[in-house]
Amino acid sequence: MKLSRLLPWLCASVLLFTGCQNLQSKLGEITVTVVDLKPAGGTLLESQAVLTLRFVNENIMPFGFTGTTHKLYLNGTYVGKAVNNQSFGLPPLSTTTRDVTLMLENLALVQQVLAMRGKTTISYRLDSVIITREGDNDLKMPVRTQGTLDLQALGAAVQ
Repeated sequence: MKLSRLLPWLCASVLLFTGCQNLQSKLGEITVTVVDLKPAGGTLLESQAVLTLRFVNENIMPFGFTGTTHKLYLNGTYVGKAVNNQSFGLPPLSTTTRDVTLMLENLALVQQVLAMRGKTTISYRLDSVIITREGDNDLKMPVRTQGTLDLQALGAAVQ
């Protein structure tokens, strides 16, 4: 008898609280990968570089981003940080590329990378935070990706 009285309340509670989900619970995978790294000026010994990033939306709904931050590591060592306050959107199940300015904070490592021109690739890790807005709330979604970069293209840009 008590169960039959509680069942309608339980069902109503479940229906009520499913509408209180935040954006994080609706997200599928959004990834950010490094496509290219080039000197911002004519030489890689500048304190800035242009980092081309690919954003992939594996969701069935579009997303708008108010900004991003990125920390780049080469061969496990921190190289620099990029911040981007330009808003952009990603349609469902799509990709887009964006250029961001990377502030190089470890020029000694960059010089080591240039000395390794005989090798063809270098490993990277990118720690990104994607900032989006839901109502009046800013939501920050951390994304970490790893991969390799082509050193030959980097060396050709410097020459």
